[in-house]
Amino acid sequence: MKAVLRNYIRLVDVINKFMGYFLIISFAMSTLILFWQVFSRFIFGSSLSWAEELSRFLIIFMVLIGSSLALRSNELISVEMFLERVKGNLRKTVIIVIHSISIILFIILIKYGYSMALNFSNQHAPSLKISMEYIYLSLPLGGVLLLINSIACIIEEIIGKEEK
Repeated sequence: MKAVLRNYIRLVDVINKFMGYFLIISFAMSTLILFWQVFSRFIFGSSLSWAEELSRFLIIFMVLIGSSLALRSNELISVEMFLERVKGNLRKTVIIVIHSISIILFIILIKYGYSMALNFSNQHAPSLKISMEYIYLSLPLGGVLLLINSIACIIEEIIGKEEK
């Protein structure tokens, strides 16, 4: 059973690595696009009509994907006053309960995010002319990534972290 759970963790790590590369590329693209936007507006007096919109959409995806990576590496913002005071098995239990509650919220995010994406399938972005459904799909995508990372955190609390 431990082997199956460790394989799940490895799979999540591979997905996270891929998402990390996506974040790097998205951040670089967003930075270049915004730099060109400012440069062309300042130098040429006009700018690309789609640059701000594309950057905004990239940032939306970066926040949701980055949140899942931050959750996994325990860098997501949290209130730790209580958690710092408990030790041992009680600490493990509290962490598992926190992740379990989070999983419920992530399932809600996936369900209603997908529903919202479907509702916006007929609406299109003004400059890029793409369906807003693709942008709103960032919610269930982020929810799925948060969910699988939260499950991985619970597994690591139960069976212990594997040395790399």
